[in-house]
Amino acid sequence: MRYYENDSYYPAPPPMAPKKKKGIKTFLSILLAVALLGAAVFGGVLLGKTALDRKAEVQPTRAPLVTAAPAQNTNTPQEEGLLQLTPGGGTAAFRESGPFTKAQVCELAAPSVVGIDVSAQYAGNYYGLPGGQTGSGSGVIVTEDGYIVTCLHVINGADAISVTLNDDRSFEATVVGYDTRNDIAIIKIEATGLTPAALGDSDTVTVGEEVLAIGNPLGELRGTATAGIISATKRYVEVEGMPMTLLQTDAAISPGNSGGGLFNARAELIGIVNAKTMNNSAEGLGFAIPLSSVLTEMNDLLLFGYVKGRAYLGVYTQDVTLRRGGSDAWGQYFGVPCVQIADIVPDSAAERAGLKIGDLILAVNDTEITSGAQLSATVAQFNAGDSVTLTIQRGAGQEMEELKIEIVFGERVPEPNP
Repeated sequence: MRYYENDSYYPAPPPMAPKKKKGIKTFLSILLAVALLGAAVFGGVLLGKTALDRKAEVQPTRAPLVTAAPAQNTNTPQEEGLLQLTPGGGTAAFRESGPFTKAQVCELAAPSVVGIDVSAQYAGNYYGLPGGQTGSGSGVIVTEDGYIVTCLHVINGADAISVTLNDDRSFEATVVGYDTRNDIAIIKIEATGLTPAALGDSDTVTVGEEVLAIGNPLGELRGTATAGIISATKRYVEVEGMPMTLLQTDAAISPGNSGGGLFNARAELIGIVNAKTMNNSAEGLGFAIPLSSVLTEMNDLLLFGYVKGRAYLGVYTQDVTLRRGGSDAWGQYFGVPCVQIADIVPDSAAERAGLKIGDLILAVNDTEITSGAQLSATVAQFNAGDSVTLTIQRGAGQEMEELKIEIVFGERVPEPNP
């Protein structure tokens, strides 16, 4: 299975215990803290060893199974009659009263938080037998008719998604849309009369402010609330290669909490829990996506199924290692990680700029590119219409040349489900 590079940087990992990150560099390196769905299918297509200079060896890549179909209408919110999600308003009344006690916050907010169970099937294992994997996470209801926000990495790769409400009712869910840049997704269940979260303004939170995280830790403890404070309001961290600016909290965050809500003392949703540190040397370092920073994206997902204006290059890629011919004391060859274009989308920015299958993408502007995930994260920092310079290597042997090509990004619009 090949994949659009713009859609690929929250792949579901294999089912194993999270690995510890060693040390803290320029950014905090944060592992996603959720009972993640395992990679039911390692979707990278092995195209064989490529006849490039220094012998490029293909590395497998992983692709998500979930694809979101754009909504079938392009009406404005006013034409469609949908209420816009805005701080201090949205789908529930702004809470003029408060602050509340922690017990009152739980009573008001818990009905808006759901448990999410996901499953995926893969064609066969080593013995040719079919198999599958499951995972769990959390979500927050944002409209009374069944729209729910969660983290993309919670549902990424899922064949089936089940939502369990606070009152124990369960519904099958479909994917409305997702935003890889901000790790958010909107799913929909067929239900009415639900209790949507009151939307707060995360731009006004302060360090030391009390908050509660409500979610589904371990995939078994739905409705669990943990208390803490805001430890930092604009913590710049890197989550699975994607730079993000997040709220930091010392509220206990566990696997399964991802996609759940971070609520202030007015019982207003101010963040979507998405990450924590997995390091024995540190405790109380949880993170949430600030709600105010993603409301525009959430509205686009509700209306159109995708976020408008996202940069799109239009290539399928594979990670390769360029051999240099040497080896270390253990007999392992030295190599340079790189990204090779495996295919190009017709009439895309890549095709219009003259990129070719087999080209190696070495850099975007001044950012060196060493993997498809890094390419995706780099492209995600731009918008449709932005212009960048790609440094590529084309050909092999005496025909090899390094070129600089100007690219004007197109707009990423997901393809409909088949």
